[in-house]
Amino acid sequence: MNPAKEVRREFFAALRDVGFGLPRHLWAFTQRRARLREFATLRPARLAAMPRQENIPPLKRVILSCGDASGETHALRLLEHLQQRHPDLQVEGFGGARLAAAGMKVWEPLADLNVMGFRDVLAQLPLFFRCVRRFAESLSSFEPQAVLLVDYPGLNRHLLRIAARNGIPVVDFIAPQLWAWAPWRVTDFRRADRLLTILSFEKDWFERRGAKAEFIGHPIGDSLAQAADREAPAPALDPDRTWVGLLPGSRKREVRENLPVLLQAAACLARRRPDLGFVLPHLRQDLWPLLDSILKPSQIEVVRAPGCFHRVLPRLQAAFVASGTALLEVAGHGVPPVLVYGISSRLADWLSRHALAVPRVGSLNLMAGQTLVPEHVGRHLDPELLAEDLLARLEGPVREAFLSAMEGMRPQFATPGAAQRACAALEAAASPL
Repeated sequence: MNPAKEVRREFFAALRDVGFGLPRHLWAFTQRRARLREFATLRPARLAAMPRQENIPPLKRVILSCGDASGETHALRLLEHLQQRHPDLQVEGFGGARLAAAGMKVWEPLADLNVMGFRDVLAQLPLFFRCVRRFAESLSSFEPQAVLLVDYPGLNRHLLRIAARNGIPVVDFIAPQLWAWAPWRVTDFRRADRLLTILSFEKDWFERRGAKAEFIGHPIGDSLAQAADREAPAPALDPDRTWVGLLPGSRKREVRENLPVLLQAAACLARRRPDLGFVLPHLRQDLWPLLDSILKPSQIEVVRAPGCFHRVLPRLQAAFVASGTALLEVAGHGVPPVLVYGISSRLADWLSRHALAVPRVGSLNLMAGQTLVPEHVGRHLDPELLAEDLLARLEGPVREAFLSAMEGMRPQFATPGAAQRACAALEAAASPL
């Protein structure tokens, strides 16, 4: 294999993607109604029984690639399973400080950068192509038995293509949400030996397009019971107050877009319910200067909870939540959420309303096939409406209906075992019978 040739090939593939990006999106836009109709026909997959992991040849060398904090969390849990089953395993690739501390040789700390959006990616293009080259070189020098890609499809699809062309088995853990925004990219992900899906309807969508998809359950099923043990102590919360969570998201841009409107909604709530208290838990220590800069001028008293998240959730009566995994985590703790996702860009706002081929944006609503959680997404969010929706979930029939629905839905996303199933899929791909 010629690493320089592989890099050139992916460079021109990236240029082609840019050149065809607008026509592809326009084509997808013309197909939106058909895709929405198809979405309504997708069959939810059943979670398979836990695989037997016996007589598996030992894994010696694996390349792992993840590029953001949430992906690193899932990769860490999977790495722990792999290390337990294969004590001599060497893992190298892209990750962050937490994976490095767990014994992985990290080539570039991509997970610590948390690059998000077109502008961030554009600024980091030299780094990304350096990563592509390092990956291509390591396929020859490190000789991995398999490649494990965790989320982060923008970079990982380039790595997938290189590995597939060179006959290296690839497992993609957390299939990208192509059903919502970029269906043509499934051509790349069909090359994966195992494409692991975490939402029950995704398996059907990918299989209809020729991918080797497997539903393994959602990774938060592994974390709900144990995540609190790794967190800082929760702050003392007055038991005489009813507590509402402000969860603005895990990235800088999300915090900037969401937290100001959440504070406005909290002010509306405080005027109507003086007994309410507000708490902001956040695990990323590097974001607290930004969080504090937004909290400081606000007239609303907010209890800060740095370094913890799951320790706080059980104390909440309801929460404002940015779209993403946090929505499922909050629901998994039996806390009714209100989804809030501010968008300052006019173009992104328009695309969110007219281009996405999904009837809803919240993962919980997509899995349920109905709007269990109110969704406030866009440029001009109304704090009063946010407050109204949250008030309805503090007590009464709306709250009871949500909790009742969760009794049936919780097994779809809160059943432990996703990391163990992913471990089995990697072993099977690396050692085909």
